[in-house]
Amino acid sequence: MTTQAKREKAQAKQQAALEKLEQGIFDIGTEADWRKYLDFHSKFYNYSAKNSMLIYGQCPDASHVAGYKAWQKHGRQVRKGEKGIVILAPCKKKVEDEKTKEKAWKIFGFTTATVFDISQTDGDELEESDIKAQTTEAELYRNLKAFGEAQGFTVLEQAYPGAYGVCIYKPTGIEIQVDPLLSVELRASILAHELGHALMHNAAEYCDHTPTSTKELEAESVAYCITQYFGVAEDQKRSFAYITCWNRESDQALEQFKASMSVIAKTVKTIIEGIESAASNESEALALA
Repeated sequence: MTTQAKREKAQAKQQAALEKLEQGIFDIGTEADWRKYLDFHSKFYNYSAKNSMLIYGQCPDASHVAGYKAWQKHGRQVRKGEKGIVILAPCKKKVEDEKTKEKAWKIFGFTTATVFDISQTDGDELEESDIKAQTTEAELYRNLKAFGEAQGFTVLEQAYPGAYGVCIYKPTGIEIQVDPLLSVELRASILAHELGHALMHNAAEYCDHTPTSTKELEAESVAYCITQYFGVAEDQKRSFAYITCWNRESDQALEQFKASMSVIAKTVKTIIEGIESAASNESEALALA
């Protein structure tokens, strides 16, 4: 096969992956559809929104994916005849900085890669440390509060008229207030929601957001993924009202929805990794004490 033919084949595979991605987005037509996707993404929070949706569209029951050789390193073998899950992978190259002369990886585009779910393999059991399994509702609230404070936010247990929680943008920084009379589960959920706003939105966006806005969708989705990931039950029914009113026929609306999916995924990853890193550091400190 010529170089040109290889390039055209690669481009065709990438285009097919992008078409699968957009079809997956178009298939989200109800709040229930979005909730199912978020349930899935909470398990794959370390993947980009694009790849999470690609995996979801091709293998909605996936629980743990890796490449063919990666599974072999874990002592597992992909079964013969299994169809791979196509995702997008960055094309990276080390580039030297003209001023510092230091080399750093830079992304120059994307290609396709193939992964397989653990259900498509046989072999050794995986050994995983599972910090999230040890998290109670009270611990999640405490960890979210510590995470917020580490970002420079002030987190107060203080009632605010007409709201369970609120972000207040002050000249000195962001202050988050959570109603202390709420159950600890709901306090954790509300705090995750307000942290989502604080990390994703500026003061003007926060003040202008409505129950059917993309900004509310983003904050609600972050809170939902966080509570799902840590296994904390909620005593409230979340609303993803924006889902039922976004215009699928508008290119602008589609791009906005993609942007929202991306910022949700990045924020969920930031919060989860922040909490788990702090928990890991605490465990190491206790072990050395």
